Amino acid sequence: MSASGNGIRTKSVFPLEKSYLYFNFKCMTLLGLWNPYENGFKHWLYLIYTIWILGVIVIMRTISTFVRTLTADTLIAFNRESSVFAAEIAQIIKCTAFLLHRAEISELSNLFNWERRALSGEELRNWRDEVLSNSLIVSKTFTIVIIISAIQYFVFYFYSAFVQSDYQVEKLPMGSVPTKYLIASREFWFVFVVDYLLGTLQGIIALSQDAFLMTVMINIAAQLKILNFRVERCHVAHPVIEIKFNHKNLRIHFESIQDDNSPLVDPTQKLINCIKFHQQILKMLILFKVIYNKILLPQVLISLSMIVLQLQLIMGKQMDGSDALVAYLFLFGVIVQLLAYCWGGNLILVESEKTSDAIYASHWYNQNKIFRNNLKIFLTATKNPLVVTAGDLIALTAETFKNILSKGYSGAALLKNFE
Repeated sequence: MSASGNGIRTKSVFPLEKSYLYFNFKCMTLLGLWNPYENGFKHWLYLIYTIWILGVIVIMRTISTFVRTLTADTLIAFNRESSVFAAEIAQIIKCTAFLLHRAEISELSNLFNWERRALSGEELRNWRDEVLSNSLIVSKTFTIVIIISAIQYFVFYFYSAFVQSDYQVEKLPMGSVPTKYLIASREFWFVFVVDYLLGTLQGIIALSQDAFLMTVMINIAAQLKILNFRVERCHVAHPVIEIKFNHKNLRIHFESIQDDNSPLVDPTQKLINCIKFHQQILKMLILFKVIYNKILLPQVLISLSMIVLQLQLIMGKQMDGSDALVAYLFLFGVIVQLLAYCWGGNLILVESEKTSDAIYASHWYNQNKIFRNNLKIFLTATKNPLVVTAGDLIALTAETFKNILSKGYSGAALLKNFE
């Protein structure tokens, strides 16, 4: 955002071809998960970087965590390491899906710009600017916050590891097979710093996947919100501004195809454009399902298991201060991760349910027979709300979030009774 000479703040411009996922793509590029080069030397150089990230940092550290889980000498250590191992397995699954579905992710990213290529007047452009600006700010803020939370968590995690290490490299997370062979030095502080940096990077890689998934769901919900506005206003045949917007909140102007100077647009044609837009949104959800449907089910089950294990640790009250703090932070992170999935799915569910209301508010009774017939077809297509699922078994909604927390607490209480 910039300021003009008369002191009025002007909006920054978001180009027509720019992806709404650009910030997350930049983060993924830094983390070795999104190759920005199509071919050439840089493409192959980046591929080597990706292999190093996944092979050395992700896979080898996951094997080391598995070894520490098997060799844990106390129940507290076993629960802590097994929780970390479960999280790392989920990370590998998500990273693999992200890399294998690059083409679908690119197509999904491009589909978000479809609506801006449809004709729109000033009223719709103002609404779009408000909705998309808010969605970009929320998704970017979520991504930044979740990365910072990973950094903070690993500060406490490695402080706990430092307290228990007795200055012995073998007792550090990196001191297990096979990661202990990566560094020839036996200098404790050098290994500790390297261990912390690599562990934190692995955590950021894991949470960046969650941030990307959440960003996609936020933008799908934003597209539904714009669709509902288009449907509700499709009876307006000329660009009269009837709704007032708070322009102070319009932070970004999104380039689009404009129709301010075109002849009056037939409401029937506007409705047909809305039907086409809805079909594009359905295509977005199909691509989302192709990418994430199979991996979300193990992720949800892993989250449930981690909640049970961490609650069992906390309810046991056998930990010292540093271990308890790490357990609380880990539990909080898992709950926030699960909340993100369910909140994003719930946003899509709620906005899709509003589409039917928007259809009824479109003044259909004042339109011709062709308009009403098309509206009937559209109403049939939107009668069922759009539900994001994990493995076609678990709906990601607010109700699911509540049920998982309830089952997690019940499972932890049951395990505690067997101690």
